[in-house]
Amino acid sequence: MNKIAIFGKKGSIAKFDISSKNPVWVGNIENKYVPSSIAQINDHLLVYSNTTFTGKSMIHCFLEGTGELLWCHLTKDICNSSYPFAPTMLDDYLYYMPSSKEVAKLSLKSGNLMFRRQFEKSMFKAYALMIISDSVFLISKKDALKVDKESGNVTPYPEISEILNLNEITASLGNGTSYISSISLAYPQSGDSGIIATGGGDAGGGGE
Repeated sequence: MNKIAIFGKKGSIAKFDISSKNPVWVGNIENKYVPSSIAQINDHLLVYSNTTFTGKSMIHCFLEGTGELLWCHLTKDICNSSYPFAPTMLDDYLYYMPSSKEVAKLSLKSGNLMFRRQFEKSMFKAYALMIISDSVFLISKKDALKVDKESGNVTPYPEISEILNLNEITASLGNGTSYISSISLAYPQSGDSGIIATGGGDAGGGGE
């Protein structure tokens, strides 16, 4: 059995067969960018990279099998620079919060931003995005909101707070979230130089 891993260095990532000591493929990113976090979502790789001096960051999406670059974005174009990009997936779309009062939907296959919509929230509430079955919710310690998957419109959803005391909830796991830990936990902070290696094979597959 081949020993496969994916590594990143300045300007590229590579799927490497340690057994044969050869790269399976090499994927290029912009020369000045250094990969700092790699996550696998089914057969896609999300690569978070930044520059040493300017602090600019990018997100690239590659096919895991071939190394084909599908799309890339400057992080500031899809997410506030001070807010972690921690998506959850449903039906080939990434849902995430670009800021504390916005919700967004991004196509995993094309990189197109389907919507980025602001919603009203009190300064005393902090929401987290969660997918339950095939629905998208924003949940705080006080209430729950349901996100329309087509428009991004947000409406109150009292059914959740009627069966749960949300103030007592300290952790949760919904559909499509198990694969994101390497982004959300290793989200690069200023000056980070950590190494994240993603093994090939059965990684990813959140929400199955």
